[in-house]
Amino acid sequence: MGHSSFDQIEKTHLDQMAQATGTHLSVLMPVNRTDQQSRESSTRLKSLLGEAQQKLAEAGLSSSDIDARLETFTALINDGPFWRNQGDGLALYSADNVHFVFRVGVPLDERVHVGEQFALRPLATALAESSKFYILALSRAKVRLFDATRDSITQLDLGDTVPSSLDDVVSPDERQRQLQSRSVGGDRAMFHGHGAGDEVDAVFVDKFLKAVGQGVGDLLGKARSQPMVLAAVAEAHPAFKQFCTYPALQDAMVEGNPDSRSPKELHAAAWEALLPTFKAQDDATFERFSAKLGTGLASTQSDKIREAAVEGRVDTLFINPSVTRNADVVNEAILATLQNSGKLVIMSDGSVENTAALFRY
Repeated sequence: MGHSSFDQIEKTHLDQMAQATGTHLSVLMPVNRTDQQSRESSTRLKSLLGEAQQKLAEAGLSSSDIDARLETFTALINDGPFWRNQGDGLALYSADNVHFVFRVGVPLDERVHVGEQFALRPLATALAESSKFYILALSRAKVRLFDATRDSITQLDLGDTVPSSLDDVVSPDERQRQLQSRSVGGDRAMFHGHGAGDEVDAVFVDKFLKAVGQGVGDLLGKARSQPMVLAAVAEAHPAFKQFCTYPALQDAMVEGNPDSRSPKELHAAAWEALLPTFKAQDDATFERFSAKLGTGLASTQSDKIREAAVEGRVDTLFINPSVTRNADVVNEAILATLQNSGKLVIMSDGSVENTAALFRY
């Protein structure tokens, strides 16, 4: 079984999508990740591309234009490695001379859409919840730093800025000498210790945590708001917080020695730890929206919202994921909002009937 794979949807993609011309094709489908089912998924794609061919012909495209539209996608049908590296959903988009393939971490309903806009609404959850965060997995033996979103995790290079283990800061010889000069039962810290002979002097632990804390601030920048979750033994958190120069270290953490945890396991645990934080932020934004309704700084009318989004005035766009009406209007609003660094928030609780927006001005 292949590991899950997600494609980060970047601003450059959104810009290209907004500039795309000609008839817009969107093909969406759920994906089963296991090997046997990947054959099922490739068969499903083949049949959806057949449907796409028919719809493009109905829209008046010539057979050579249709082939040009579909050839990138047709090549995926028998692409073994592609199917072994999947998320839960697959979204394919094409227009004149542009093709996009996005593997996403949310299951998508099967759909072929031909129109003036790309069908982005089904991707709203993937686009919205890709709140970014960092994970710092910290033990004496190794230090790993990850940049993550809801659907993806990437290990960052520490370079010479952040020590990669305690040995980078304090040599084993130095530790040994210090231990021998101490009487048994002196001040020792069992930071990620594994029993006798594994003690490390508290002074060395502090020196290590300080070097990591300052290095992380230097590497990532000290004027940042992207949350960081620490994965370490619980007792390391207060000391590390004291030394960490990165301002957005969270109180929520992933407890336990992280060394045996894979990036995927760390990602799942850190996302769970951060969910309440992200939800609280979304709730606060919705309260701001509610307070502004009726003042001209907020709206629930799709046409007004699209217009504001295209002008770059949408601060936050709220989407009810289960509604499909005004599809092209809402798709355009989603694209324009994200293009202009607005935020997308999914409201599954029915508090938004279709779509709503908080305006910047």
